[in-house]
Amino acid sequence: MHTVFELMVATDDGQLAQSAAYTVFQKVDKLEELFSRFLDVSEVAMISRLKPGETFRMAPETLECLMTATEVCAATHGAFDVTVGPVMDALREVKHRWQGLTPQERESALAACGMNRLIIDRQNLLVAVKPDRLGRPTPLELDFGGLAKGYALDVACEMLEQDWDFTDFLMHGGTSTVVARGSMGDGPPGWPVGVGGDWRERAGLDSVRLSAGALSGSGFEVKGAHVVDVRHGSAASRHAAAWSYAPSAAVADALSTAFLGLEWREIEAACAALPGSGALVARGQPAWMDKVRRPVRMCGAFPLQTR
Repeated sequence: MHTVFELMVATDDGQLAQSAAYTVFQKVDKLEELFSRFLDVSEVAMISRLKPGETFRMAPETLECLMTATEVCAATHGAFDVTVGPVMDALREVKHRWQGLTPQERESALAACGMNRLIIDRQNLLVAVKPDRLGRPTPLELDFGGLAKGYALDVACEMLEQDWDFTDFLMHGGTSTVVARGSMGDGPPGWPVGVGGDWRERAGLDSVRLSAGALSGSGFEVKGAHVVDVRHGSAASRHAAAWSYAPSAAVADALSTAFLGLEWREIEAACAALPGSGALVARGQPAWMDKVRRPVRMCGAFPLQTR
């Protein structure tokens, strides 16, 4: 995850809210210890060291993340893939320049990826790996990325609702994924959350009222073309930016990442496959084209914008 989480609670009991926030952030820290691929003792790192024939018993949280990853991978036909670690490592060596990889390096890294290499025993919390596409016993390097951040937000919501009886709050991870419940108390239902980024004015967008789900955004303004499409072995840059909505923050974060590399018909199919989800995608066209067609497209259960 390696990002900043913030929590806002609408309540008259400030001390209770501080206690809840402290407990929630402690849980987020524990999840970081499970999911970080850069910690040698994390469960993700341990799974990444498995050889074919070996098994590892996971924590329930790790299993839940893997099952969500599997679900979104299937809905996006492989565009979202948490086994992208070998490609990310190879790109890191050449400063994220695809042209810096030789054809052999590129194919070797891509052959080590694939969600179909995972063998998951849900009942016994066990995971094992298969050889890669070239028959090699290469490590299956998991990289949960934003999925872990979204999952942490989902866990935090459950704690705030069930353990602390809060019904009106908003929490975000790194400002890119936001989850909300209830209302901020300003009259209209929901919490106002900005959407559209640099396309906000051109597309006539302002914000949505978020009250019972999660909103996530992905783009290239901060990190450049950092999202990888393992289906084609290239940067996922079909769209300039994408926002997703889903009942789960983990699903929303995974979808916004996948949308960057999907064709529009594939985005519509993914939203149909995952009930309650929706998309808002920026075309990235020059401003003069806005007179011909809107610079953004929307489908599914994406919340209506307000002015």
